[in-house]
Amino acid sequence: MDLKAVSMPKNGSSSLLFVTMFPQAIMSMVVLTPPVVADQVTRAVNLPVEAAGFYTTLNYFFIACGTLCSGVLIPLIGPLRLSFACIFAGGFALALFGLASVPAIVTAVAFMGLCYGPLTPSSTQAIASQGRIENIALFMSVRQTAVPIGGILAGLVVPPLVVRFHLPTAMLMIGAVVTLAALFAGFGLKIVRSEVPLSKPLGRVGFFAPLRHMLQDGDLLKLSFGSMIYGALQLTISSLLVVFLMSTLGHDLIAAGLFLGVSQTGAVIGRIGWGFLADRLSALRAVLAGVGVGMSVTCVLAGMLWPSAPDWYLGVVVFALGATTSGWNGVFLTCLIKAVPIEKAGFAASGSLLFSYFGIVLGPPLFGILALLTSFSTAFLSFAVLALAGAFLCRPSASVPQVTT
Repeated sequence: MDLKAVSMPKNGSSSLLFVTMFPQAIMSMVVLTPPVVADQVTRAVNLPVEAAGFYTTLNYFFIACGTLCSGVLIPLIGPLRLSFACIFAGGFALALFGLASVPAIVTAVAFMGLCYGPLTPSSTQAIASQGRIENIALFMSVRQTAVPIGGILAGLVVPPLVVRFHLPTAMLMIGAVVTLAALFAGFGLKIVRSEVPLSKPLGRVGFFAPLRHMLQDGDLLKLSFGSMIYGALQLTISSLLVVFLMSTLGHDLIAAGLFLGVSQTGAVIGRIGWGFLADRLSALRAVLAGVGVGMSVTCVLAGMLWPSAPDWYLGVVVFALGATTSGWNGVFLTCLIKAVPIEKAGFAASGSLLFSYFGIVLGPPLFGILALLTSFSTAFLSFAVLALAGAFLCRPSASVPQVTT
């Protein structure tokens, strides 16, 4: 099965960066809004707040489905048009979520996941289709900062609006702004309007074709399993760091939240820094494997933390955790672009990200079980070993040549 490239005009790097970052940042804000308002939503539907824990599993199930759908939709619609269509629909999903009934919430979460899933494969294909980009790893890494930017927007924008206008009105307002922004940007930006997709019959691609493609390519399969491990560490640290700081190290919620912010700052700087280093060294896979070694070292340091550890030292450790466990994404996607022909970049991303999402779903509960049965220190040390396995899978493979893009 061969996918033809989507016909796209060559545009400046700044325009391309914006149209690939904007949808990701907006939809990241959308999918991170439910955890921010979990207390209000669970009270509205008379469920315990612990029920919010099901959100991640449900959300990532539909994100995986949306990712698979992108293999079919990218050649039919075009990657950029698909991205803006996703945030257009995502705004409606957010407004539906604000109705705060169980059917509305489940339906909204499903649409959020389906709209979020195609974004990374679409942007990967759009970037690959532009031809040669200087400092491609840095470009991809900067693009991937859209994810934490979306998280920052969710934290800054959503709570004040919910407090001021209450949940249904706040969700309707944010959803309307998201939908209108997608509509105006999609029609107003020349780079999106001038995209010319090449129609392709659905049957010739198939829903599971990206996954089959991964299973038939040994090198991409190893890289994908490596991303599964990296994804597991990424969400584990971002979701359980506050619990660790409070329950084991004895910090209060305010201090723990501050250190979480330090970790997320490390994630943004790490994404940009690793991309810059990969370009400077012209060694994508070596840097990607090195990030895994860094994850292992920082997990060991985290496991050795003690309650009276100085704040400056704790800050260094959590910063390094963020920079490594959440800093690998841009370099990883660049490895995919370099490993396949231009027309298959989004297709490869669709299949490979399924492994990443599987790790994201499994990582936090596995870490939590280890911490519960043993200790947080043992769980961190165990994940340090897991990180080394990910680094081994992502190491350079001399037998497989890279595809020039």
